[in-house]
Amino acid sequence: MNLKAIKSFAIALAFLGAALFAGCSDGDGLPPIPADQHPASGMTQTQTEAASSEPITVDATTKTLVLSGARDKTIYMARTNPSSQKLSKFNTRAAKASDSVSASLVETPLDASEFLSGFSREKERDPRALIYENFWKSLKNSPPAAKSLARSAHAAAKNYSVGDIETFNTKIPDKDSEKNLQIIEPKEYKLLVLKDDYYIWVKKDDTYYNKNTSAFTAKAQELGERFINGYKLVSHIYGEPTKHIYLYNPATGTFTKDEALSTHSKTGEKINILLYDMLEIGGVYGFVSPIDFIKGYEGSNEGRFLYLDSKTLLEKPMEAYSTSLHEFSHAISFTVKTLEQGVEWTYWYGEFLAMLCEDMMQAYLGVSDLDVDGDLANTPKARLCTANYTDSWYNGLSGQTSPTYAAAFLLGSWISRKFGGVKFIREVARNNSVDMKSILDAIKKAAGKSYTEASLLQEFAGDMLVSSAGSGHNQNAATYPGDELYTCAYTDSSGPHTYEYPVSAINLWEPFYGWCDISKLSNAGGKNYITNDSIPFSDLPKKNIYRAHKYSEDNPPRETPTKAYLGPLLLNNGGVCFDIGPCGSMLFNLGRANSDSVTIDFACVGGYCFGDVITIWVK
Repeated sequence: MNLKAIKSFAIALAFLGAALFAGCSDGDGLPPIPADQHPASGMTQTQTEAASSEPITVDATTKTLVLSGARDKTIYMARTNPSSQKLSKFNTRAAKASDSVSASLVETPLDASEFLSGFSREKERDPRALIYENFWKSLKNSPPAAKSLARSAHAAAKNYSVGDIETFNTKIPDKDSEKNLQIIEPKEYKLLVLKDDYYIWVKKDDTYYNKNTSAFTAKAQELGERFINGYKLVSHIYGEPTKHIYLYNPATGTFTKDEALSTHSKTGEKINILLYDMLEIGGVYGFVSPIDFIKGYEGSNEGRFLYLDSKTLLEKPMEAYSTSLHEFSHAISFTVKTLEQGVEWTYWYGEFLAMLCEDMMQAYLGVSDLDVDGDLANTPKARLCTANYTDSWYNGLSGQTSPTYAAAFLLGSWISRKFGGVKFIREVARNNSVDMKSILDAIKKAAGKSYTEASLLQEFAGDMLVSSAGSGHNQNAATYPGDELYTCAYTDSSGPHTYEYPVSAINLWEPFYGWCDISKLSNAGGKNYITNDSIPFSDLPKKNIYRAHKYSEDNPPRETPTKAYLGPLLLNNGGVCFDIGPCGSMLFNLGRANSDSVTIDFACVGGYCFGDVITIWVK
C-alpha cells in the first residue's frame, strides 16, 4: 500500500470510528492523550517477522508489518487494552491485510446504533454492588466522631435456644438501581438451627417459611450442614473472617481491631445465616455486608452474618448452597484485604475471587457442569456463554453488572487452570495486594512466571483464538494430593473425605457455551463481521443459559434466531473498532494467507494517538 492509500485508509478509519457504537463517544472531539499513549505520527517503520504461532507484538512505531512464511496459514489479531481505564475506540489501531489474504473483509462503516441493545437487562447494576459501594461512600462521608467511633451497646454473647426470637438489622439492596440506596430495617427473626459453629434464623413473618414450616426447616438444616463444611474448606484456602469487631476512623481512613467477637457480639463468633424473602424485595439471592464488622456503625449487626433468600432455599436449594459459599467468601476477602491490610478493591476483583470460590467448590457441592434450570445456573461455568460474546472486550474488567461476573470469571477460570489451580487461588486470595497486581503477584508465586498486565492479556487472548487440547481452558488444573496447604479433610453424612479442590477443563467451543448474535454483527450493512463457526439455534442445548435466559417462553425474543455461534467472538475485519473496557481484548480472524508474504497496514482510528497493544499470531 502506498503513502496515498495509507492516508486515505486513515481518513476512512476515522470516519468508521465516528460511525461506530453510537452513544459511547467520549465527546465531540478526540479524547485527551494520556501520558502512556503513543502519538499516531510516530508510526513510521516497517516491521518484518517470520510467521509464527507464538505472539508477535506490533511495535508502537510500526506502520507496516510484513510476514514471511505465511502461505496457507490463518492470521489472527488481538487488540488489547492493558490499562485499568476504558480505552476509547478513537485511541485504537485498525489493521488492513493485503490482497494476499483471502478473507471476507468489509469496507462499509458499521451502523451499530442498536449494538448491545439485547443486553439491557444484564447491564442493569447489580443490587449487591450497592451494599459495597454505599458502605465505602458512607464511611468516607462520616464525621470522625459520632456514629463510626461510638461505643456499641451490644453485650457479651447470649445463649440462644431453637425457637428464640431476636431482632437483627435487615438489609435490602434496592433493586431499582436508580435509587442507589440500601434499606436497613430492624426485623424479628426466629432461630431454626443451632450448632457449635453457626445459627440459622428466619424472619418471623417470612412468606416461604410460613408456607411450609416443616419442609423449610429441613432445608435450613441441610443448608447449615452443606455450608459449614464448605465454609471450612473455603477458609482453608481464603483465610478466616475476622474474630474481632473493628473501629473505623474517617479522618485517617483506617480500621483498628477492637474487641473480640466472642465477648462483644451477641452471637459471639458464630456465623449467622439470616433467611428472608430478599429476592422479591431486593432482587438478589444473597449477600454479605461489610458494615457488620464495624463497631457502632449504623445498621451493623456487629458479628458474622450471611443473608440468603428464603424462596431460593425452599425451591432451588442447590443455588442457595452455592450462593452461601460465594457470598461468605466476600466476608473473608474483606477481612484479609481490607480490615487487615487496609486496601479497597475494585468491584470486579471481589467477584473474581468469589467466582473462583464457586469454581473450586463445585465438586464438593456436587454441581454438574450442565446444572442449569431456566435462567438460573448453579455452575459458574454457565456465565461463560455471555463472556464468549462481548463482555471480554467491551465490558472488560469493569462495572457493577451481571456481565462483570462473566468477564471476571472468564479471566479467572483461564488463569486458575493454567497457573496452578488451587495453588494460584490461595495466593491471590491471601496476598497483600488487590486487582491486577494481586493476580500478577499470585501467578509469580504459584507458577514462577512473571508477567505484566499487557503480556498476561496477550497470552490470554492467544488462548481464546482457537481450541487447543491440553492448553488454556482445555486442561484440568493441577491438584496437590498429600499437601496440607492445598488439601483439606472434612466429614459429612457419608463419612470422612479429603478435598483436593479439583478445577476441571472447560471447552469454550462446545455448544453449551454457544451464543446468538443479538447485535446483528452477522448482517450489519449486508456484511457479516463474525467469523466464528456456527450451528443451528435449535442445536443449542436446552441447558445453555443464554438460550434459556434470552429465548424462553417467558421471555420471547423480538425475532427467533436461526443460528448460534461457538467460541469467543472473532471479528473478520481489522478496521472494526469499539471502546474496549479495562483489560479487555478484541479478537480478529484476518483471513487465510494465499501467498508466502503478507503485508498488514496499521493506522490509528482517531489519527491522533493510541493506547492499545496489537498482537498477531499465524497458525
